[in-house]
Amino acid sequence: MPVARWHPTIMSLATDEDQVRRLVAEMYATVSGPAGPRDWSRDREVLHPDCRLMRTVRDDQGRPTLNVLTLDEFIEDVTPLLAATDLYEIEVESEIRLFGNIGHVWSAYEGKHSLDEPEPAFRGVNTIQVHRDAGGRWWISSMLWDNERP
Repeated sequence: MPVARWHPTIMSLATDEDQVRRLVAEMYATVSGPAGPRDWSRDREVLHPDCRLMRTVRDDQGRPTLNVLTLDEFIEDVTPLLAATDLYEIEVESEIRLFGNIGHVWSAYEGKHSLDEPEPAFRGVNTIQVHRDAGGRWWISSMLWDNERP
């Protein structure tokens, strides 16, 4: 399902929760698609320029560790994978909590290599922090995620 692109007029008419949901939907839409290049300008519309993207991984001994990336580092890291692999991340459940100018989204997702796949290739959770700037615009400030492991 296509997601409405970010537009300041549309966003000013939406509730705060609607605005945050649109940020998250656009983030998923940016990484999802057939193998090939992504339009990273879309992420730059919803991720704050100082956003940090953090993923948990396992080191060589199987211990959990954390990779902390800027958006540019994330793009550099995932571009080879997305160039070669069809990938669709689909939010299946979320919870949004907002207070004043900050908020948190707990977003469960499934990853598929084809939208027709009956079962996901993987599942995970994004924990997404958001903030509202002086102009009233919401941004994704940081994301931390983990995928299920056997």
